[in-house]
Amino acid sequence: MDRRQSLAALLATTLAPAAWAQAFPSKPVRLVVAFGPGSGNDLIARELARYMSESLGQPVVVENRPGGGGSVGTDVVAKAAPDGHTIGLGTSSQLVMNIGLYKSLPFDVERDLRNIGLVSRTGMVLVASTRMPRTLAELIALAKSQPGKITYGSGGPGSISHIVGEAFARAAGISLLHVPYKGNGPALADLAGGHVDLLFDGFLSSNPLSQQGKAQILAVSSPQRSPMGPQVPTFAESGLPDYQAYTWNNLFAPAATPPAALERLNAALNHALAQPGVKERLAQGASEALGPTTPAQADSFGQAERARWVPFVRGLNIEM
Repeated sequence: MDRRQSLAALLATTLAPAAWAQAFPSKPVRLVVAFGPGSGNDLIARELARYMSESLGQPVVVENRPGGGGSVGTDVVAKAAPDGHTIGLGTSSQLVMNIGLYKSLPFDVERDLRNIGLVSRTGMVLVASTRMPRTLAELIALAKSQPGKITYGSGGPGSISHIVGEAFARAAGISLLHVPYKGNGPALADLAGGHVDLLFDGFLSSNPLSQQGKAQILAVSSPQRSPMGPQVPTFAESGLPDYQAYTWNNLFAPAATPPAALERLNAALNHALAQPGVKERLAQGASEALGPTTPAQADSFGQAERARWVPFVRGLNIEM
C-alpha cells in the first residue's frame, strides 16, 4: 500500500463514525415496553416517543411486549440487532428486582444491555385502611404490640409492592403478614373494603380513595412532600430517614450498540425530558425527571441499585 492509499484508508477510518452518526437513524426506532398498553410505563414511553421522533427525524414506535414481570420485553431488546433501532423502556423491576427473584434469566443485564439515559423516579406511598392509626409512628407502635397481626397487600410475590413492604418491616423493626394479590388494583380495592390493612402503592391510584375517605396515606417515599399530596409527610419526617421505596425508568439498548447511536439517542431523550408535555405526564404520576444524564451516569445508577437491592431480594427467598 503506497502513501496515497494509506492516507485514504486513514481518512476513511477516521470519518466513518461521523458519517455513520449522521446516517442514524435510517429507519423507525422501535421502543419496546415490557408491560401492557395503558400502563403507567406505556404512557411515559408514548410521551417520550413523540418528542424523540422530532429530534431523531424518524418515527419512534412503541411496541408492547408484556410477560415475565418485564423479562420478555427486556429479552427482546437484549437480542435485537445492536444498531440503535431497537431500544427499551426499563424499570427497576426489569433491571434490578428480577435479577434477585429469578434463578435464571435469558439475558445478563450487565453483559447484554447498555443504558441510554435515565428517565424518572416515582416515590411510593404507604396506604392504610381507615381502621389503622393515622400516623406512621402510631402504626409502628401498634405493629410492635401485635407481631404478625397487621396485614399488607401486594401485587403478588416478588412485585415491587411486596419487596418494599418487606423492606419497610425490616426498617421499622416490625413483623407484618403478607397477603399477595394479582396486581395492586385488587389489593387497593380490598384495602378500601377493610380486608387488608396496608399497601405500598402510587399517589396516582391511591389518592382518589384517600380523598373519598376510604383509605389514608401515611407517608410518601421521596426527599420532599409531593405536590399531589402536600399534607402527607415523608418517611424521613415520620421517623424513618433511611427508608426508601420507589420505582424508576430508563431507556436502554443492546450492549453492542455503537457509541454514536447511543449519543444520538441520549440527546433525543434529554431533549424529550425538557419538554412541557413530558414534564406534565411525569407530574401526573407523581414522578420526578432524573435527566438529563449521560449513558455512563445511567450505567452507574443501575449498578448502584443492583448492589443495594439484589442481595436483599435474594434474601427474601421468593420462589419464582
